[in-house]
Amino acid sequence: MAIPNIISLQWLLPFVAQKNDFSRAIRGLRGMPRRLLLVGMKAGSGIAGLGTIININSQEQADLQFGSRSMLAHMWRAAKANAGQGLPIDCIAVALNAGTTAPAVGKFTFQNAKTPGAAFTVPGTTVVYVGHTRYAVSYGTTDTPVTLAAKVVAAINADPTRIVTAAVGTPANDVTITMVWDGETGNSLSLREGYYPEERLTDELNVTWTNPTGGTGLPSMSGISAALVGYRATEIVCPFSDAESMRVFELEMDTRWQAQNMQDGQVITAVRGNEAALSAWLNGRNSPHVHCITTRQDLTPPWLTAAMAGAAIESLAAIDPTLPVTGVKLAGYLGPINTSRMSDDEANALLQLGGMPLQVATDGTGYLRRAVTTYTMTLNGAADRSMAELAWIKTMSYYRWFHVTEFQIKYQGFKLAQYLDEPIPGQKIMTKDLAQEIMIGLYKVLCDAGICQNPSYYQDTLVIEIDAPNGRLKIVDEPVIVTQHYGTEITSYVVAGQV
Repeated sequence: MAIPNIISLQWLLPFVAQKNDFSRAIRGLRGMPRRLLLVGMKAGSGIAGLGTIININSQEQADLQFGSRSMLAHMWRAAKANAGQGLPIDCIAVALNAGTTAPAVGKFTFQNAKTPGAAFTVPGTTVVYVGHTRYAVSYGTTDTPVTLAAKVVAAINADPTRIVTAAVGTPANDVTITMVWDGETGNSLSLREGYYPEERLTDELNVTWTNPTGGTGLPSMSGISAALVGYRATEIVCPFSDAESMRVFELEMDTRWQAQNMQDGQVITAVRGNEAALSAWLNGRNSPHVHCITTRQDLTPPWLTAAMAGAAIESLAAIDPTLPVTGVKLAGYLGPINTSRMSDDEANALLQLGGMPLQVATDGTGYLRRAVTTYTMTLNGAADRSMAELAWIKTMSYYRWFHVTEFQIKYQGFKLAQYLDEPIPGQKIMTKDLAQEIMIGLYKVLCDAGICQNPSYYQDTLVIEIDAPNGRLKIVDEPVIVTQHYGTEITSYVVAGQV
């Protein structure tokens, strides 16, 4: 056995030397580093600079960096509520494109249904929702629709983290709701009076609402690629669903998934609309690296839904990337009322197009139903589901990272031999047999973890070559990954009475 030297043979003075090598200290599975990146807008009060990635570990820090009423501060809160222990959450602030921008504006209108403008004869409480944020305001027999509107304005404006500003409108029984930031995202904010059955109105009070519209301005994504150089997030939450934002991220992720880059991750966004609008949006996308939550008439703003889902999905992947993303609760989500929820046929149609509809329980809680990417066809238009399942993409992201880091940690600095049948004991020599042993050993570890299966097939199809002149080891393998259980079919042949 030839044990390799620690120091040069030319050192002749008496000595004792010991080298510690930690390359074999960790055996079996290793946890892939995972990070969640939130992209969004900051408020003027936030001290963070634009285009700078900042790790945020508390709500106080998010409020300081981006402003307590900002999109990013609210996204951080939503993500944190759905993040598993230890998942780092980073944020990067972007601005709107230069030009004319405006905030979205909506309104509530309060009226005495029996005697317009008169004081109410029965006291009660009105509950208004701005997005999924609830404001309860009591009124008495001395209140009129005008004084009630003023009370609602005061209640909303007393919230230090509100994302809107309320003001008495014209006429004075109107409450004008204005987004605190400009841009088209504000057009996705939902307003309503009452949500749960116990929040029903008295016969006297009538409340109508108009959802915010008129928000103009799209985000500038020109600096995103530069900001991401040398940084890897395994899940990126993009609150913007406009074509340019999607194009920038799709191109960025295509680059990151290349063999010479390997900083892969996925991007999640959320889009709200009716089936026609959602279908039209999905038909314009086709990326295995983007997945989209599709909702209709829910109260939770899309930018928060995306943050919730992104944190939940990546937290599940950190435990096991092969697990199906189904039945996962989105903490803090408030879905549409019962009469506005999607039918199973609508949900299935969106899944086929690459959308991710939620399962909404009777109390409005939302659950991830099935996670797919927007990829539905090849470049030449052939229908293809090979990269449609998000769990497959997450699994192969981990598979690649696990193998690459194994060779980086344990087999750097090896010599390469083409004609040795097996490595000389104690020598750092990479051979075809050693490479096969490594690959089969790693595959067994992944099989034991329930990530891969059928080791016999893997071993039979494993191809290894030594390219000695170029100093390269070349491997082609065919991992059989474990898939996900979504459906069960049972056929019962009934026997009545006697057999």
